[in-house]
Amino acid sequence: MKTQQVIDFFKENNLFLDYMQAEKSTASSKEAASVVGCTTDEIAKSIIFESKRNAVLVLLEGDKKVDVGKLEKAVNSTVKKADPTFILQKTGFEVGGVAPVPNENVEIYIDNGIMKHEFVWASAGSKTAVIKLRTKGLEKALKAEIISASL
Repeated sequence: MKTQQVIDFFKENNLFLDYMQAEKSTASSKEAASVVGCTTDEIAKSIIFESKRNAVLVLLEGDKKVDVGKLEKAVNSTVKKADPTFILQKTGFEVGGVAPVPNENVEIYIDNGIMKHEFVWASAGSKTAVIKLRTKGLEKALKAEIISASL
């Protein structure tokens, strides 16, 4: 999926607020926050895990880490952090540019910390593109479940 497809998806779901193509990397939460001028908790990072069933994407605040125990309980499966090849194969995106979009190969979960924000910035599908999204309605558009998965 290309950046324009990511933007179109969020526009169609009335979640799109803004888009930025940066000249420098937005691959990490700190880099993205610096580029857009926000705090790292306003960055929604996509972390990919591998379960016995499928790929698992956890969308969480950029300053948080995934609590694997909480995640395993929520998804009712053991998980391990995915490697770059698996991530590209399952999501179509490279590490540092994984956009949170529906995908039949990926189960999506949103950490409840994201929902305290009115909007967040997420990857738009590349290591230099970010998209500003409304959080209200995000779980419905992504066909995601809201869970508690952060440390």
